[in-house]
Amino acid sequence: MNSIAVSLVAFVAIFGGVLCGLTASRLLPEHHLGAETRNAVGVSMAVVGTMSALVIGLLISTASTSFSARTNAIGNLSVDIVRLNRSLVRYGPDASGIRDTIRTYAQAKVGELSAGVDRHEMGMQTLEMLERVSDQIFDLRPTTDRERQIQAQAVQLVNEIQDARWLLIERDTSAVPGPFLVLLIFWLSILFASFGLFAPRNVTAILALFLCSVAVAGGIFMILELALPSEGVVTPSLEPMRAAIAELGRP
Repeated sequence: MNSIAVSLVAFVAIFGGVLCGLTASRLLPEHHLGAETRNAVGVSMAVVGTMSALVIGLLISTASTSFSARTNAIGNLSVDIVRLNRSLVRYGPDASGIRDTIRTYAQAKVGELSAGVDRHEMGMQTLEMLERVSDQIFDLRPTTDRERQIQAQAVQLVNEIQDARWLLIERDTSAVPGPFLVLLIFWLSILFASFGLFAPRNVTAILALFLCSVAVAGGIFMILELALPSEGVVTPSLEPMRAAIAELGRP
């Protein structure tokens, strides 16, 4: 779901409602625009406005939750990579090759996340690296209880990294239901049509309705950006992963 395209469609629909209202106000007979009609339309639109506000609040909450979950998954992945590296440092020189693979995996994962890879391909580019890390850890031959404990800890951390990887894949879909979005845009269109119906036909009123339409469409754009954080302008920070890579590069 392209957030820019959807927000442009929302703006056209909303401001189109304003223009339809302005046009209808010139075509309708005068008695259709009296005080009683204004009151009836105002009460009806109050219901539509309330429902729109509730749906917008729901979408903001859902989108924010999705964005936070992906941000937390990236943070947890970074922490687990650093912890795994430190465990292998403690294991000794036999694990140095595994640390190199982990660093290569982390760099590839940053490139994958920053490039906005499709969810059907995400993880496939780095899956083999992660599986190679797991196999190398299992291939270690610990000779002391300390080394066996570190090996078990490393295996657990690899499993946690795999969990974070799958969470990132599952969170790579839009959290905004399409029907909700279509219904919201329809409600906003008829709401703004009612504004245009009784608005004075002058530049100031039309400009105010235009800017308001832009603001509402911008709000929809931000909701969609948060709901699909792997694409678009607003994306979770990858600084935790870059910090993890810097930590892996230390001797």
